[in-house]
Amino acid sequence: AKSKSEGKRSRSREKSKSRSKSRRADSRDKSNEKEKKSEDYGVDTIKITDDDAAFVLGKGGKTKEKIARVAQAEIELFERDLVLEIRGTKLQRKRAKKYCEGVMAQRTGPVSITEDYDDGDLTMLMVPQEAVGFVTGRAGNFLRSIEEEWKTLMFFCEVDGSRGRGKESEKLAIFGDVRGRRGAELKVLSAVETKMPGFLAKVKDDVYDRDRGKDETGTWGTDTMTFQDDELSYALGKQGGTRKKLERSSGAIVQYVGAGLM
Repeated sequence: AKSKSEGKRSRSREKSKSRSKSRRADSRDKSNEKEKKSEDYGVDTIKITDDDAAFVLGKGGKTKEKIARVAQAEIELFERDLVLEIRGTKLQRKRAKKYCEGVMAQRTGPVSITEDYDDGDLTMLMVPQEAVGFVTGRAGNFLRSIEEEWKTLMFFCEVDGSRGRGKESEKLAIFGDVRGRRGAELKVLSAVETKMPGFLAKVKDDVYDRDRGKDETGTWGTDTMTFQDDELSYALGKQGGTRKKLERSSGAIVQYVGAGLM
């Protein structure tokens, strides 16, 4: 049998070994992090105004966090110097800068979108003027909830200077990865279809084939099903519970737009 002193020494050696392993693991993790950084990893800075800083930061810093998440970049706001520091690969920095500029532009009016805005991260959706307020929600809450759910950045914009009252529809820019953009787009379409039944039929040719094969596997696509009214309520479930179960179990995006499933 081991004496008490031998037992203590044994436990001490075990703890020492454990700490040593932990330090080696931490060292390997840090080394791996450095190796993972792309060759074009770098830092960009943007000088901004005090008003812009408040817009980019957002309530509780949520807007800055959202931009960083969608761009997959690190963003630091130095409020005293009014400088935005963006870290990441060249593409990540470009996207983060673009998103920051889009958010800041909303402070003074509509965001202007040009052709070079699309880095494979943009979906443009026409929303009828009649449904714009419905899609936006009170104080923008519905749009923000979609952004949160699908990890996207969304705002209404003008394209080549065309936006304003009297137009039949407005363009909604959705930024994010292919899955996030699709989920957000279908959520918006579902809302528009509720407000204006029959809208999907007018835009389905553009919607159904959008981004086909553009995911990492090259198999991305959209399938549809049509339901009768009694079938739809059953498939949707209480407060959309069945739809959410289907989504979780299949790994696919499942959304009901009117009487159809996408």
